[in-house]
Amino acid sequence: MRRIGFVESNRSGSGFDALRAARGLGLHVTFFSCGLDRYHATPGGTEVLETCVDEVVACPTHELEPLLEAVKAVDAAKPLDALLSVAEYEVIQAAEAARQLGLPGPDPAAVRIARDKAAQRRRWAERGVPVPEFRVVTTTGQAARAAEEIGFPCVVKAVDETSGAHVVRCTTPDEVTATFTAIRSATTNRRGQARSPEVLVEECLVGFEVSVEVLAEAGAVRVLGVTDKILGGRDRFIELGHSFPTALPDAVRCELESAALAATTAVGFDLGIAHVEIKYTGAGPKLVEINPRPAGDRITELMDHSFGQSTMELLIRQYLGESVGDAGLEPRGGAAIRYLTADPGVVTEVTGLGIAAALPGVREAVVSVAPGGRVDPLRVNEDRVGHVLATAGDAYLAGRIAEAAAQQIVVGTRADASPMVR
Repeated sequence: MRRIGFVESNRSGSGFDALRAARGLGLHVTFFSCGLDRYHATPGGTEVLETCVDEVVACPTHELEPLLEAVKAVDAAKPLDALLSVAEYEVIQAAEAARQLGLPGPDPAAVRIARDKAAQRRRWAERGVPVPEFRVVTTTGQAARAAEEIGFPCVVKAVDETSGAHVVRCTTPDEVTATFTAIRSATTNRRGQARSPEVLVEECLVGFEVSVEVLAEAGAVRVLGVTDKILGGRDRFIELGHSFPTALPDAVRCELESAALAATTAVGFDLGIAHVEIKYTGAGPKLVEINPRPAGDRITELMDHSFGQSTMELLIRQYLGESVGDAGLEPRGGAAIRYLTADPGVVTEVTGLGIAAALPGVREAVVSVAPGGRVDPLRVNEDRVGHVLATAGDAYLAGRIAEAAAQQIVVGTRADASPMVR
């Protein structure tokens, strides 16, 4: 039996799907983790760990040296055939460990660049890849000056977070300095890793956002498809909907794909699936960021519905040393997801789920909160309260079905005198 190691997991879609894909391929799965509580607290997490993982190895996965020690011990007992991570915060350590074991994996230097939003922009600017005007700052004074130079509104963001954490649209100098201070006041990111001293202040792009899902192999990069996005959250950038494949005109889609290929090539990402976020502005495509791992949320699942095969299985086969360049990934249909939100406060009622789930084309209608639970202000993607996922002959129709179903669901709340502070 071939053996694969996973370093942590994305809990919103691709991570659990990757574990299921490994089980489907008949692999022995070793799961390296600093703690399982957050997986058990995620719907479906306990089931995946119990049915798809053969061995759990506890170690500090957020640091390379202790992770490497644990990986080498496992490999010495019974050699691993593959090692990877589809979790944002652990991709660097996994790539470094795979390289030291001589296993297939992306260039760790490229992953390091792709994991750092400031490093991405520097590389893209050097290579002529279109990016927003930006400044990398380390002090409050630099942040304020950068905002004045770029103009308002501007965006202030941490360079080492994900899921929209610490990404804020600012319209005044006070908002800029307050956001910068909030980012720098935390000594670690959300996974407990030492926070970068750098913060980005950049142009607030006006345009619609998409993501381009790309696959790198043997020095070449190809586009798997473009995902249409819906954003909301006022001064935040919360993802409220995805549809795959895009319904955009071919000419626009080709521009977006070209920008994503240039961005991926520029950072040197050379094996696996990457998730490239782009805004299409009046001046054409401009890069938002590249993530050196598969898309989060349920985007890879939308891709699977569209293609009729598992993208995570393709990824695992790559890490096992197989070529997937000839995989027939042509859309056979469309899929879409629409996320649910609610006013902050204590949940008083949840209605309409049965009506939503009964609509033809709906695959899932889920609410993640229950009466007595609490809804937090919409600051990061995790503050959404559920979703509806639908499939159809094309992505536009799937999106309309998902929207119609989502409109049937009501999550009622009452004001909470003690909201959560984060």
